[in-house]
Amino acid sequence: MAARFLKLCKLFLFIQKSNIKTAFLNKADALINVIMMTINNLSFAFMWWVIFENKGSVNGWQFGEMALLFAVMNNAFATFALFARGIQLLPEYIDNGNLDNFLTTPKNSLFLISTSESTFANWGDYITGFLMYFLSGYVNWKSFWMMMLCSFLAFILLYSFRLIMSCLAFIISDSQRLGDNIFMALLTFASQPASIFTGWYKVLFLTIIPAGMISFYPVNLIKAFNWEDFLALTIGISIFWLSSLLFYHWGLKHYSSGNRFGVR
Repeated sequence: MAARFLKLCKLFLFIQKSNIKTAFLNKADALINVIMMTINNLSFAFMWWVIFENKGSVNGWQFGEMALLFAVMNNAFATFALFARGIQLLPEYIDNGNLDNFLTTPKNSLFLISTSESTFANWGDYITGFLMYFLSGYVNWKSFWMMMLCSFLAFILLYSFRLIMSCLAFIISDSQRLGDNIFMALLTFASQPASIFTGWYKVLFLTIIPAGMISFYPVNLIKAFNWEDFLALTIGISIFWLSSLLFYHWGLKHYSSGNRFGVR
């Protein structure tokens, strides 16, 4: 088991090294993309700064809490886009039969699918994430490591949710756009102040579209750690993670080689 894990780690590092080399075939283009991504993110943060400067707070949230949300959100999405974006292409692989190429290899098929796509420009999200953390006003070693942990857990949630959406292709043809739209809805909700969701909207915010697991719990934990929020966050994300894996393996059992359009 340990030897297999080490082999996957070596393969992961090899794939990422290849992705970086490919991105830097045109160094100027790669750096410009990263800079433009950073500027785009900061412009969105600036918009919220203007809102908080004029309103003071939104249901108890101030710009410091919003900055922590941006830190977690940007770091989580950067990790997803750089190291696991291939999972978004799973519906395409299922529809055109290219999933067979991953299933016939001795390596873990889900790992290979996940790492098959990477977007170098999303290094700009990391830059934004760390910058927003240092602008939040909650800077200390304890909050920094909690921010890093929450960012990783948020990445697991993004990955799990996107995998569930991608696995719809096992039962619905041409579901790529549907999965993309629902995933974008999650990102949109997660980018809003958690304090604006109350009542039944808050229940929806923490369950069906689990955006609150990216904004509500992480911000609370970074500000002041408590076991209640930490357990709620880890249990909730674990449920989505296990559900996504079960859905994927269920889909594989019902997948027929080349059972879609455009078989190669």
